[in-house]
Amino acid sequence: MNRIIKYRWWIIVVSIVATMVMSTSLFRLEVDPDLKNYFPNHMESMVNTKKIEDVFGNQDFVILLFETEDVLNAKTLHRLKNIERALVRTKGIKRTTSLFGSNRIYGKDGIMYVEPTVRHIPETPEQKEELRSEIKDNDLVYNIVVADNFKSTAIILALEEKVNEDSVFQAIHEVIDRFPGEENIHFGGLPYLRQSMDKDIQRDSLILIPLALIIMLVFLYLVFREWRGVLLPFAVVILSTALSISFIPILGWKFSLITILVPIMLIAIANDYGIHMIAKYQEINANALGKSMPEISLQITGKLWKPILLTGLTTIAGIGGLLAHTLIPARQMALIAGIGIMMAVFLSLTFIPAILSMLNRSKPISTLKRKRVHDKNNFLGHFATFVVAKSKVIPWAALTVTLLVSIGIFFLRVDSNEENFFPEKHPVKKAAKIINSKYGGSENISVLFEGDLLDPKMLNKMEFYREEMEKMEEIDLTMSFSGVVREISKALNDPESILYDKIPPSREAVAQYMELYTMSGNPEEIEQLVDFNYEHAHLMIRINDVSNNVVNKVIDRIRALSENDPNVAAIGGYGFVRTQLANRVMVGQFYSLSIALVVIFILVSIIFGSVSAGLLGIIPLLMSVLLLFGLMGIFGIRLDVATALLSSIMIGVGVDYTIHFLWRYRDERYQHRQPHEAVVTAITTTGRGIIFNALSVIIGFIVLIFSSFTPIRFFGILVVVSIIACLVGAMLILPTLLLRKRYRFLEPQQKPVDRKIENNELKDAI
Repeated sequence: MNRIIKYRWWIIVVSIVATMVMSTSLFRLEVDPDLKNYFPNHMESMVNTKKIEDVFGNQDFVILLFETEDVLNAKTLHRLKNIERALVRTKGIKRTTSLFGSNRIYGKDGIMYVEPTVRHIPETPEQKEELRSEIKDNDLVYNIVVADNFKSTAIILALEEKVNEDSVFQAIHEVIDRFPGEENIHFGGLPYLRQSMDKDIQRDSLILIPLALIIMLVFLYLVFREWRGVLLPFAVVILSTALSISFIPILGWKFSLITILVPIMLIAIANDYGIHMIAKYQEINANALGKSMPEISLQITGKLWKPILLTGLTTIAGIGGLLAHTLIPARQMALIAGIGIMMAVFLSLTFIPAILSMLNRSKPISTLKRKRVHDKNNFLGHFATFVVAKSKVIPWAALTVTLLVSIGIFFLRVDSNEENFFPEKHPVKKAAKIINSKYGGSENISVLFEGDLLDPKMLNKMEFYREEMEKMEEIDLTMSFSGVVREISKALNDPESILYDKIPPSREAVAQYMELYTMSGNPEEIEQLVDFNYEHAHLMIRINDVSNNVVNKVIDRIRALSENDPNVAAIGGYGFVRTQLANRVMVGQFYSLSIALVVIFILVSIIFGSVSAGLLGIIPLLMSVLLLFGLMGIFGIRLDVATALLSSIMIGVGVDYTIHFLWRYRDERYQHRQPHEAVVTAITTTGRGIIFNALSVIIGFIVLIFSSFTPIRFFGILVVVSIIACLVGAMLILPTLLLRKRYRFLEPQQKPVDRKIENNELKDAI
């Protein structure tokens, strides 16, 4: 301990310089809004989706939705035509699909024609209604690029591989501005979702982190009422947060939606250890007459180094449970946060006492003098009296409330739909609602077929799959190569013919159909549905309800149909990826939670040398977890990429309160104080630091309610609930358990010595 005083200048200078050097890596920090990078590549859905994309290219499309009273108005069609012509020539856009860029296949006098859906912009009401009728009869366009009520239409843009999406969207906006109109334009598709997430992640980083720091400064001043109590814990927060975040670019990682939580988490948690140090300084300063600041600094470190080190380790262990999580950014967060907490512990035990030893003693706080901490008029003294008086009732009341609330767990659901990351009024959400209601749904499931796609047996098999899937009320739209062949048959055969709207009976007939189509139209129009060699075909299924249960139901139906089918090579699509992730979130939640609880149990047992201590350590945490998930189920808050991380973080932070309380209680018992005396003393002394600690976490996380993302907002609210639950567990439930039963590891190790009770008012408090 004396070395802290001896080398205090080295400690201060090295801490600051090392942080500044490491922080230079932050200039290389990049944002990763691509949700595909959040999932493990070995997931079945990811492997299958990549297999499909290897054949049919990137399945990420930008969707421009034009809303107006009637999309067949001449002004609207002129604007659409001009915009699409400009977009076709835009670098990075591979092809477009729209009323002008899609085909109409029809027959006349026994001849098949493949022409643009809109050849001429209608000038009269009769021409407009004729065009409307043609569109309704075109299964390749109706409900795909135009809504059934003709109040909206879409331009679908396929992007080139590895394109710079920022430059593409900039070009798209320039084109739209070049051709103004009265139509409302909405953007949709995964590339746009990534763009929105990128901007909102940067916005959150620039607003939430400074806001959290400002609020924390105000909180520290209100708590300690002296600047050393503000600046020293705050310095630890800045240094440890900067050091840990610096590892993100050093390790080659990027800033993601989940990574937003790391600096906020560290601002809230890294503060805790400094708060305990300053609270202990003020307690000692109020009672240690004649001591110098170096002596007080050493006394603080001597008293707190063990509980702070151990609570730091248990916090890291709790958050470390996220290493078992499915999401890659969650694992990264566990490591980065662990580094930050480790640095905060180290700096709190070295940097703070090093600086404190160089300062003058501040004015003692009179309410912290030993003779006044148990004052009945003091809030903590009154609370301690209540805990002792109601020690028989409190555990049963807490158990009853926990069991009743935990019923909500049965209603808890998982949600990994990225559209729900945004609030209702966000442009992403508005576009998604239109796509889901008018264009068959934004969620896509893909089935890859392999074989001779000119064989009628294969085509009829695809038709069977398509028809069976469309029987499900959750599916409004399917697209397949077999549907294109049927459209060609409608053009080449009279409605009275048995071949009308049917798959031809022979391979030669199918081949002739496709040869005629190739001669008359553009083969690129169907390259998303069949490859050039007719060896792979793509059945695209759009789902109008993106809830997890619905998508799982659709996947199960496809699996049942394709069982033992050698022609079905893969089931993929982003809808499958998202749903499989959601399924794993629940499993990952169980694993990370179980691992965190087991590790905490083992660590607390080792710290206090007793299995009973381990059980006492996790009982408040288990009750908090049950309350948290129960409330989420009751209020319909779903488990998603953010809220699924909450339990491990809560366990890591919440166990600190239990350890600090047990540590002080054991110290009091070792001085041969009676259990009720030890409980009152622990509540009125260490309890102050515990409450400040909990409030700092709540204050730190509460800024998340201003996030652009709905899951992050819910995360901030749920942190408040979970930390309050952990605080109640440590300050209310744990003391009553200690009063109801004697635990050997907490009993005095030597015979009692004669002593006088230092605080006569303690008797009155009991």
